[in-house]
Amino acid sequence: MLGPIKNYPSLEIGDAMDSMVLWYGMCLIFLLLLIWGLIRKFRSELVPVFNDDDGTVQITPQALRELVRKSCTSIAGVHSPATSIKKQGSKLRLKVQIRVEQNSKVKDTRLLLKQQLESVMVDNLNFSNFGGIDLVIRGFQEEKKDKQSD
Repeated sequence: MLGPIKNYPSLEIGDAMDSMVLWYGMCLIFLLLLIWGLIRKFRSELVPVFNDDDGTVQITPQALRELVRKSCTSIAGVHSPATSIKKQGSKLRLKVQIRVEQNSKVKDTRLLLKQQLESVMVDNLNFSNFGGIDLVIRGFQEEKKDKQSD
């Protein structure tokens, strides 16, 4: 059973490349890297809000995403927000991906969203390490037309 593995170091390059041991090993390494990546992606680290003499205040990434989603729904013309959290040194930046309505003014929407999120993050939650917001427009949403009954 272990014969092919024991003989593997003594094989020539062409025979080693044709060996199933090499392909099984490569598949195993790929699967381990895939599992490692999934674990890292779904790991939930707490995001620090602020520190004081009484201790630290932290928030989960899911709660932060929900906060951004609720802030986005209060702005007209913004749909389907998705948020990722990036740490740049000691600063925390939010990357907010949204869909906007076709006739919306992107500059005004960005300003409203920035003001709304900074108000919530800095004024309400007292984030001491908030570094700002990066906005990405993922697409355009069609306006919903009112149905009129005849």
